[in-house]
Amino acid sequence: MKHPYQITVTDKSGDHLFVSVKNHLYAFNLKTGAVVGSWVDTVDISVPLKKQQEDKIKVLEQEALKKDSNEDEESASKKLKNANGIKIPKIPVPGPGAPPIYNYVRSLTLSNNGRYLIGTTDSDKAAVIFNVDFSEENCLKLMKRQIFPKRPCAVSTSADDSTLIVADKFGDVYSIPIDTSEPVDEKSLVPILGHVSMLSDVLVAQHNNKQFILTGDRDEHIRITNYPRTYVVKNWLFGHREFVSNLHIPSFDPSILISGGGDDYLAIWKWHENKLLSKVQLRDLIQPFLNDSHLPPERFLKDDSPKEISIVKILTYANPKSNEKLLVVLCENTNCILTFKLDENEFSATHKQTFETKYPLIDITLYQDTILATLDIESEDNLIELYNFDVDSVLNDSSKENLSLINSISLANNCDVESRKDFYPLYYINSLRKRSEH
Repeated sequence: MKHPYQITVTDKSGDHLFVSVKNHLYAFNLKTGAVVGSWVDTVDISVPLKKQQEDKIKVLEQEALKKDSNEDEESASKKLKNANGIKIPKIPVPGPGAPPIYNYVRSLTLSNNGRYLIGTTDSDKAAVIFNVDFSEENCLKLMKRQIFPKRPCAVSTSADDSTLIVADKFGDVYSIPIDTSEPVDEKSLVPILGHVSMLSDVLVAQHNNKQFILTGDRDEHIRITNYPRTYVVKNWLFGHREFVSNLHIPSFDPSILISGGGDDYLAIWKWHENKLLSKVQLRDLIQPFLNDSHLPPERFLKDDSPKEISIVKILTYANPKSNEKLLVVLCENTNCILTFKLDENEFSATHKQTFETKYPLIDITLYQDTILATLDIESEDNLIELYNFDVDSVLNDSSKENLSLINSISLANNCDVESRKDFYPLYYINSLRKRSEH
């Protein structure tokens, strides 16, 4: 059986799709279904642990070579000879409860002009930057692999795509140049801003030709920071009660921010003005699609514990046929996609459609006037489906052209597994939720 696709991204033209599965990346031409680019991450997952061992050896050697102020030359000479005979520390082994290390792509995004594809890796805590050139046989050319002190979780780019903005799991944000080939020594990297909580998403936005970094964290905060003067905080957006996992700014109205995470609602903001405009309630719509996997872990479970909602993806779509502005929402480990009609005058959203699916969905992206969704499926069936905004049915039931595209993308996946236990993490957003023993 094939491993499901985990992340999907389409370019602004709608002609190309980029997907990740485990440590593989694929680029597809959506007009033909052909693979136009691919990449496999071959980094050994033990590399970070070996590096820790090497760092410990260097420290021990430096300590062995230190000369005491009262030490004579003969003693110092003997110490120097014995420095190479120090006891070699073992390669560190993660302790009980430590998160496993995977060789997979954790996040994926395209730069503003579509020239760069940027991912983050789990194995060596790196950002990988690809130059995207469709004139080449393989459109994905790895330009730079930048290792960070802590594991990166989300990336964005400056308005001119010259700088990569990286948020990590320890609450720090870094900036590095994109167009230089040499990576920066990770030990010399200095955060440009930080939270006191784990970061979950990052965006670079503009207002009146000024740039700002928007960051969401595990502690229900959204921070608006001036860029590049990141020591100046513009404001904080307070309106969530649970973690914030997804930030989205519609291309048709960059003054609006839509955010969601572990709450029962999405929040719509005038982000630069620090105004919460409205909340989009999800509980009643998503409740029929929640199952026992959405309950809290057993040791936190109570008789009245509600099933928990976690937002995976927020998208917006401007329908050229009807001039409708639509909001698209995917909740973690559910068999549905919710769409809402946005009222730009009242800055509110009303429910329009619920696409019910046969299998749980992992990720979604937009392709022309359709939603392309990846499926959590344990068989040799197609790994994706297409949904039309104007129709409540699955497109591959009636369109031979779309069925051919779906087959091509599914068959290109070379990541075979024996069973579901070999799947890499598909659902992890809800792990951001804070819990109390009391």
